[in-house]
Amino acid sequence: MIQLWMAAASALPYTNDVGQSVVDTLLQMAFESDLQPYIPALAWDWLKKRPVFDSWCQGHSLGATGGVAQRVRKLGDVELITSYLWIVWSEWSQITGSELQVVLCLIREELGGIGAAGYRSDLIQRLDDILPQLQPESTRKQQYEEFRMVLLEMDKEVMKTLAGVSQSRCPISSTNMCMCLV
Repeated sequence: MIQLWMAAASALPYTNDVGQSVVDTLLQMAFESDLQPYIPALAWDWLKKRPVFDSWCQGHSLGATGGVAQRVRKLGDVELITSYLWIVWSEWSQITGSELQVVLCLIREELGGIGAAGYRSDLIQRLDDILPQLQPESTRKQQYEEFRMVLLEMDKEVMKTLAGVSQSRCPISSTNMCMCLV
C-alpha cells in the first residue's frame, strides 16, 4: 500500500500543498515504527523539497520523535538530515525528553566537519527565523536555542581547525608572505 501511495504521489506535479501532504503523511507513517521498514528510500527524498507546513499538520510534531530521527540518520544523507531538521523545527513542534538527546546526537555526529558548514548555516538560519516566534522562557525556545548553540559551537571548532591548519601550512613571515584560503 505504501508503495502505491508513493507512486501516486510521485505522479503528481509538485506544489507546496502536494509536498506538504506527502511529507506530513510520510512523517506520520515513520512515527509508526511498524510501518518504517516499508517506507521506500525514495519517499524520504520528499523531505528535501522542504514544503512549508501549516499548524494543523501532525507530521512535524510526530516526525520530531527520536525513532524518526534515528531512521533518517540511518539513511546517511546529510542533505536529507538537514531537510528533516528544517521541517520538524517549527514554532508548532516540541522535542521532548530523550528525543532532545537523540536530535543533539544527530547534529553533533552527522553535521560536523568542514563539509557540513553550509548545512549548519542553513539550520542556524532556520532557527533564527523560528526563535522570535516563540514565547520567551518557553521550553521550546530553550530547546531551539540549545540546537542553535550546538551548531554555532561546531562552526567554531571547524574554524579553529582551519586556523590551525592554515597556520601550520602557511607560516607568515616578513620574508615569506603567502595567501592562505580559509
